[in-house]
Amino acid sequence: MKYHGFHYFKSLTLFKQFPIWAFISTFFFSCTSAEKVKFDREEIDYHRGADISNISLDIDSLENKEVIFSGSGTWKIFNDQIILADQRTGIIYVFNDDLSLKETQLGIGQGPNQLNGGLVAMASGDQGLFLLGGSYDYYVVDKNWTISQTGTLDFYHENTTHDELLKNPKPEYAGIYELHYEFQKPTWFGEGKVMIQLSSTHPEFNYILNKNYFEEAKNLGILDLSNGKIQISGGYPPIYSGHSFIPYVMGTAITPVKNNFYVQGFEADSLLYKFSAEGLIQHAFGHAGKDMMTEYPDLSALDVSEFDQGREDLRPKVNFYTTLDFMEKQNLLVRGYTKNSPLADGIQLYRNDTLLLDQAVPKGFNYFGYKEPYLYGSYNRQVEREEKIVVYRLKLLE
Repeated sequence: MKYHGFHYFKSLTLFKQFPIWAFISTFFFSCTSAEKVKFDREEIDYHRGADISNISLDIDSLENKEVIFSGSGTWKIFNDQIILADQRTGIIYVFNDDLSLKETQLGIGQGPNQLNGGLVAMASGDQGLFLLGGSYDYYVVDKNWTISQTGTLDFYHENTTHDELLKNPKPEYAGIYELHYEFQKPTWFGEGKVMIQLSSTHPEFNYILNKNYFEEAKNLGILDLSNGKIQISGGYPPIYSGHSFIPYVMGTAITPVKNNFYVQGFEADSLLYKFSAEGLIQHAFGHAGKDMMTEYPDLSALDVSEFDQGREDLRPKVNFYTTLDFMEKQNLLVRGYTKNSPLADGIQLYRNDTLLLDQAVPKGFNYFGYKEPYLYGSYNRQVEREEKIVVYRLKLLE
């Protein structure tokens, strides 16, 4: 099925039919050039790699008019199936390949295989389905839909007194951080560990009012599922500590890649940063998306209410990078972004730190996983009043 607005989107491609063949900008810079950038005050190499590719994406959509959910949901591919978790009810909808409903699982309740409350986010992987709850609770679900592990996030396992945390907050204290709810996209990170996004709203050290926050703050937490303890990590690139204070686009996405490395991206930064499993920065790579409005206005607020209003006003007026994921079998890194267009957003594909494709996708496309031969994406403009749910799929042709 073609979703409404789909034909308008097609006109952007200058083709009357899909597939849309890859349109990318090509660069012929040597990877051995001496270009340097900074990350977390450290100078690192920047690899400017791009190449013409025969990769293309053939786009269509699926609809389901039977499932009624709250309108607040998270999509994933888990156990080679399309799933949708209703964040308010905790119910997980499992779909067939044509998006017809196969079954439902879990839900909120007091039973042995139910959740204590609503969901914030989830991560899918070979170790199971990780579910993050709204009360710092977490769950691991196996492929038989049995909750095999539960726990509670622990930010206070260090020997730092409450008085010290309150009066003398330091960026290296885990106890001053909390979940960053506005951009929470966990990912599996080694055996028995999950990486989550953090921020601080401490009165003396927070991203809302303190302009030096991004020079020192951490933004990642490594969760040990065996005990709930959080080990803090990460940092911010220079764009966040420049002339403009832009906490309304501070989200960060991460994904493990091959050879025990992981890649981190940021909403406001065109670059991608590669790290070792130990968190040591290796180098930067990546290219800016097309047709993006990235002149981010400064947000200087005097209190939380003013910040919330400023964020609500400014964020819809700018563009930013969204999802980040690695397709291991294809050795492809996927990055999404929003465009300054009413009809289209964008998606990039990288292999070995080299840009292969930068293509327009329908507005609202939000990539959530790969199931051969498709890249799947939700339509993130779905609201409660709509009588159907829509999923886009992009057939990978290589």
